[in-house]
Amino acid sequence: MKHNILTTTALIILFTAGCDVQSGITKKSVEKYESSPTPEITKATPEPPIDAADIVTVDTSVSGAPVAVNKSAGKKPVDCAKYNNVTVNADQQEVVIKGACQKLMINGDGNRITGTAFNEIVINGSDNKIEHLKYINGRRPIIADNSSGNEVKKGAAPTLK
Repeated sequence: MKHNILTTTALIILFTAGCDVQSGITKKSVEKYESSPTPEITKATPEPPIDAADIVTVDTSVSGAPVAVNKSAGKKPVDCAKYNNVTVNADQQEVVIKGACQKLMINGDGNRITGTAFNEIVINGSDNKIEHLKYINGRRPIIADNSSGNEVKKGAAPTLK
């Protein structure tokens, strides 16, 4: 029994002494935890300030009834006089929206929409062109583009003659 204990102890000491902390395997496993180069941080370019002439003041606590634009609407302008939600359920339509809207939702493709101002724009179709002329209470619209080929831009307000 003493012989087995002595042999086991000798093997443990021999094995422990034979392990080099800086062996090739240990070096490779430690290298993956060494510091890696710091990624370069790019700062987003700030958007230009909003011109006071491009701001429309709206009472956002009151909202009107929802307005829907379907294929049969024709070219009749949509009135968004009470901070309404406007939904466009059509394709290849030209829609003009007067007034400030709480939300514009587009569920069609290839529409050309011009409006005074939108708080939020949700696009579920593709290849739509949306142009707004002003900003509600000095804030840029929140845009959720759930498709491709859409364009939202700030247009120039028409000059009065």
